[in-house]
Amino acid sequence: MVKIVTNGALMCCTLGTEQAKLTVLSQSFRSISGELVATEEDKSGLDNISSFGVCKCSSPNPPCIPQPQGWQQTTQKDSINGMKKLTEQSFCMCAKGGRISFVDTGSNSFVESE
Repeated sequence: MVKIVTNGALMCCTLGTEQAKLTVLSQSFRSISGELVATEEDKSGLDNISSFGVCKCSSPNPPCIPQPQGWQQTTQKDSINGMKKLTEQSFCMCAKGGRISFVDTGSNSFVESE
């Protein structure tokens, strides 16, 4: 059983200094507890994934501009219009070298069997 990620879920990056929220824009009809379900297409830096503050990828530390490379460990069986859902175990790598993962799944506790 895995928790499904929804709009507003908190994320962290191993090279960032702050947490960021996920904004779901990939679909507008499937929700849990009133929040849209996140999919593998919610991967655009600054549109879907806000800044993690300052990036520790180099010195001096530049402002974070996320450059996600695509979500991994998404749902295997269930999808929304062919887009796999994100789970509490999903993560993506940033082109700057950080690993982006979820701190929480949003305002839901919905679990789904895989």
